[in-house]
Amino acid sequence: MITTTVGNFPKVAEDAYTTKVIGAISRWQRKELTDSELERVFQEVTKAVIQEQETAGLDLLTDGQVRWEDLLNPIARKLEGFEINGLSRWFDNNIYYRRPILHKAPRWTGPILVRDYQFAAQCTSRPLKAILPGPYTFAKMSEDRYYKSEQKFTRAMAEILHQEAKALEHAGAPFIQFDEPALGFAKPNMALAVEAIGIVTQGLKAKTALYTYFGALNGNLGSLMRAKVDVIGLDLVSSPKTIMNLKHVPIKKTLALGCLDGRNTKLESVTELHALFNVIRKILPLEQIYVNPNTGLEFLPHEQALQKIQRLQEAVVSYGER
Repeated sequence: MITTTVGNFPKVAEDAYTTKVIGAISRWQRKELTDSELERVFQEVTKAVIQEQETAGLDLLTDGQVRWEDLLNPIARKLEGFEINGLSRWFDNNIYYRRPILHKAPRWTGPILVRDYQFAAQCTSRPLKAILPGPYTFAKMSEDRYYKSEQKFTRAMAEILHQEAKALEHAGAPFIQFDEPALGFAKPNMALAVEAIGIVTQGLKAKTALYTYFGALNGNLGSLMRAKVDVIGLDLVSSPKTIMNLKHVPIKKTLALGCLDGRNTKLESVTELHALFNVIRKILPLEQIYVNPNTGLEFLPHEQALQKIQRLQEAVVSYGER
């Protein structure tokens, strides 16, 4: 089993980082920090987050997404056609994001995340994955005042995210993850989501993944297996029935299984994780499985987030030694 995280890491870490991201951003907004000084803060915390993942023993790392306000804004702010609105609720969680509003045809004018990815990749010798919002979630969580069509907007975002993914691949990303939490809520248009992810990943040589989290797939697992990606990420915590559904769906992909609760400070035991691994291995060979928390760790206290990834690695190593 390959250990990884879904993406984000706590930005607030008492005594862990010598600089605090949230405070630095506030100071920058008050013009008490320059752009270059804020960038140094981001770089310092990125290095620290990567070091923590290395120390924990994770196999596939992320940069902790310390620069990200939410899943959409790092991309939306750099595209032509969008303005960023006030706070909106993120699905049914007590989390908020700034809703992008599309006023004209969106246009990608050049790489958005490449510089940040290259910096993070230089901080480790281990594989570092790049993360992007999925096109379906991007369209679903934005306000479309231009196309006024879910299909047209989603396909347009798929073309744009394909360009960004190609730029990240060219920059050396060996693994690109597309986050599609919208697939777990209400009645998603799975045909459109699968079509869009096919546009995004077309021609990519990097390994690709589609991650779902927060909600339940409600019978759409079979449809998800048709997506043109190498890895499917599933949340086993928010929807425990998912693991039972895996027994009834032909598994055509490598799976990334969310085994720990990224929204709860309670630490899972090694025994609990081993019991889960025992169930999983009856469905799929363990060498075809990634394991990670069920979602990002941003809203956990820093100490508990570290304990989660340490416990995950501990459970995987000890399971292999049995």
